[in-house]
Amino acid sequence: MTQRHDGAPRAGVPRAAVIAVVLAVATLVAACGGGRAYGHGDKASRNGDWDAAVAFYRRAVQESPNRADYRIALERAMINAGNVHMDQARVFEARGQLDEALREYRRANEFNPTSRVIASKVQELERRVREQLEASQPKPSIQQMRERARLEGVPPLLNLMTKLPTLRFTNSSVRDILNFIGSSTSLNVTYDRDFQDRSYTVQLDNISLDDALNLILSANGYFYKVINDHAITVIPDTPQKRAQYEEQVIRTFYVSHADATELAQLLTTMIRLPNMAVQPRIVANKSANTITVGATGSVVAIIEKVIESNDNPRAEVVVDVQILEINRSRAKQFGLDLGSYAIAGVFSPEADARPSTGAGAAAGSSTTLSAQPFNLNSVSRGINTGDFYLSVPSAVVRFLENDTETKLIAKPQLRGAEGQKITLNLGDDVPVPSTVFTPFAQGGANINPLTSFNYKTVGVVVEMTPRVTFEDDIILELTVESSSLGPSIQVGGQALPSFGTRKVQTKLRLRDGESNLLAGLLREDERKSLKGFPSLLRLPILKQLLSANDNEVKQTDIVMLLTPRLVRTHELTQQDVSPIFIGTQQNLGLTGPPPLIAPVEPAAAPAPDPPAAPVAPSAPPAPVIPPGSSAVP
Repeated sequence: MTQRHDGAPRAGVPRAAVIAVVLAVATLVAACGGGRAYGHGDKASRNGDWDAAVAFYRRAVQESPNRADYRIALERAMINAGNVHMDQARVFEARGQLDEALREYRRANEFNPTSRVIASKVQELERRVREQLEASQPKPSIQQMRERARLEGVPPLLNLMTKLPTLRFTNSSVRDILNFIGSSTSLNVTYDRDFQDRSYTVQLDNISLDDALNLILSANGYFYKVINDHAITVIPDTPQKRAQYEEQVIRTFYVSHADATELAQLLTTMIRLPNMAVQPRIVANKSANTITVGATGSVVAIIEKVIESNDNPRAEVVVDVQILEINRSRAKQFGLDLGSYAIAGVFSPEADARPSTGAGAAAGSSTTLSAQPFNLNSVSRGINTGDFYLSVPSAVVRFLENDTETKLIAKPQLRGAEGQKITLNLGDDVPVPSTVFTPFAQGGANINPLTSFNYKTVGVVVEMTPRVTFEDDIILELTVESSSLGPSIQVGGQALPSFGTRKVQTKLRLRDGESNLLAGLLREDERKSLKGFPSLLRLPILKQLLSANDNEVKQTDIVMLLTPRLVRTHELTQQDVSPIFIGTQQNLGLTGPPPLIAPVEPAAAPAPDPPAAPVAPSAPPAPVIPPGSSAVP
């Protein structure tokens, strides 16, 4: 130690100066570290390695968060890195390498998470990759059997697309018209015994055999049934005749994904129409999840199309749930606490008024006096202070502080199909008694108590029902309930538990991978109790010392983070979204779209052309006029 000339030691360095020097050195070291990372980031950006530049700039920002130039460099590097990965993703996508393109798009989304274009491309490629995987998988045996069943038992078909020549009939009988068409197409036409001939005028220009038969027969109230590939039968179109001639088919449909009962109700509402000649019979087998149909072949074909459109696998989601529940309880008890704020006095000149046992003299409790009967003659001998007994309350000085904190952290992954409720239960079951009164015998009074127990969940219960839109957005119907066990209450002389409940119900619409934070379920219960002498409770300092203070604060907070992710989307095909044309209400059957008159569009002004040499018009083909008919002027 350095000594002064007077022998006194030199004063030491002040502690505050030492602390300031240490902080300055630490700041300088941190700044140097951030500067080095920033320099490495600049070098990487000059070399075009934007991923490395982002990593170095992030380190620089973490070490020096107040440097604006570091943050600007980080944003610039993230934009450039995202653009580079976007360009690489487009190249891979053009080559058909969807897995590599999806990986690059995801990297671009990490650097630019606010871009809707990148997010939509990620979702599009994820869907295309899933479709490729599903297409590469072999078809289930049930689908192969269904395809073979369609090819089996096909009824005889006519070549109904045969084009007819131009035909004109004026006031000709329907039988003659059909016979002429049959002879020109090698078709044998037979007639039902109730067929009634009538006159009919028609002109057929550039029309197929099927259209000609439907046009003539429907206009005259008939229909035809195919006998074989060269013969038909013409029948009056009445419910009785259709029930007589139309073939009946019984077929069982095996439903894989939909509910057979609900689907049968839908089919009954859509297919069973009034004025049908043969009403279809639709029965659902709930245990086997099948639908058995008895109807005509055309109606069964319609039912098959409807079932195929509704029996699609449901979309599935996985919800990442992160729950943090914090319970904190703080209690303080301090000050002077008397056993009872009362002084009891007893006059007992003959017997001792104090208790016979020593239980009343226990520490921390007050003595209870019991008055004893005495003879008034004893008062004539005189009264002294020994004849009076006083009960003074005991005093306890409390110095207690309690602080308790509990945390509940859960990170489950919940998977479920859309429309199905998913439940997460993080709590305990508390028995709750329930008493009912019944008679001892029939017709007697209800005086016999019967107690049963129901269980109520205390804790955090999360219920959600996901639904996936056809745009691949996820809708969550969410219910969050947090309950706690309160103090017991007396009901009819029985101690029953009480419960505190907080409940939130909401509906969320999120994209695939989008997170939602649910917070604010904070509950704080504060209780203050002050007990002491009158008037002293109002004095600022003495009330803390000479009174019993009991303060308690309870806090409960819940924070929840939900992140839904698509596992399987709606597996729709073009056939599912296409309309099903089923003909008229009286005659159901699979048909094509009805022909419509196209709207007239204004013709464009023709461009001037040079004059061309006149060409003689060719004569139109002469119409075919069957014997007994005349040309229509």
